Order: sequence, then structure tokens, then C-alpha cells
Amino acid sequence: MYVLLKIMRCIAIFKDLERNPFRFHNMYYHMIIDMDKNGLLLFMIMCYAIPIYYVYSNYRSNHSVSNIICGDECKYYILFFMFLMGIGTLLYEMERNDTYSTIFISILLIGIYGLLFMNESHTIHYFFAFLVFLSILVFMIRHCYVTGCDVVLSSSLFIAIVVLLFIVTQMNKNIFYGEIIYLFNFAFFYLYLHFFPVSSTCPIGKERI
Repeated sequence: MYVLLKIMRCIAIFKDLERNPFRFHNMYYHMIIDMDKNGLLLFMIMCYAIPIYYVYSNYRSNHSVSNIICGDECKYYILFFMFLMGIGTLLYEMERNDTYSTIFISILLIGIYGLLFMNESHTIHYFFAFLVFLSILVFMIRHCYVTGCDVVLSSSLFIAIVVLLFIVTQMNKNIFYGEIIYLFNFAFFYLYLHFFPVSSTCPIGKERI
């Protein structure tokens, strides 16, 4: 029942945002602030689902994800929902109570917003892309360490390293699917981490106490 109420609350937010896509009411701001980790994660997923939909619906044999999200037809919608997701993510990371994790996620968000503002014709676009890929990788390394090298998280980290190497070596070719696999692997890692059982002997558990 509690989770259902959270879902209904988030649906109400997005119905209003659909009618007023660039209006973010103070009442909704306070609703997000008051959410617990489960509610924040749900809010983040719903915000992230919108950009995924735009990428899927606008894919036309593009050579990279950036080639889609920087297009004028969906750039500002994606930026708006990524901004909302950024708020939810930072609040979520504050609940996680891990300073390093919050720093890495903040760098990731800066990289994402930079990618959206600067298209591929600007050299700085690739600097922001570097920030995104590196912050994801370092975040994963950090949490593999603090969870005692959990086998699932470690396997996900290994996949991320392999895929990132592929992306780097194929930079001048079509890397769209490599980027998609890298991002979805990170999404899986993040979701798994949410449900990871924390014990008093686990380093991350000690940081949260």
C-alpha cells in the first residue's frame, strides 16, 4: 500500500508536468524532498524513462547516443527531465550518506548536462563525455570496494570496463549500441546496489551508521 501511494504521487506529478512541461511547482519540490530512498528511486526511474523513450523514438541509425540527445527536436525535453532526475539522484545520494558516491554522481550529472548543451561539433562535448564515462566507472569501482567485491557488482564492473574499452577503440565508428549497453549496465548496477543487503561488517554499512 505504501509503495502504491508513492507510485500514485509520482503519476500525479508527471500528469501535471505533461500539461505544463516547463513548470516545476514548489509543492512538487517539497513532495520530492520528503520522499524516502524508495520513493526517490521510483521518481528517478520515471524521470529517466522519458529520455529513454525519446532516444528510442528518434533513433535513425545514429552513430551515438549524443547524436540523438543533442538534436533540437528533443534536446530541451531531455534536459528538463534529466534536471528533475538530477534533483532526485542527489537527494538519494544524500540518503545513502556516502560523500565519495555523492561527488561521483555530481560529476556524472555535470557531464550529462554538458553533453546536452554542447553538441558533437564542439570539442568540449568530448570532455563532458569523458566525465560521464569516467564518473560511472569510478562510482562502480567505489561501490564494489565498499560492498566487499560483491560478485554481481564485480561482474557488472567487468562488463563496464570491457564495453568502455570497446567504445574507446571504436570512437570514430558506430558506438551507439556500446553506449546503450554501458548505460543499461550502470542502471542495473545502481538498482542492484539499492537492494544490496547491508551488514554491520560491510564497509558501506559502517559509513551509514
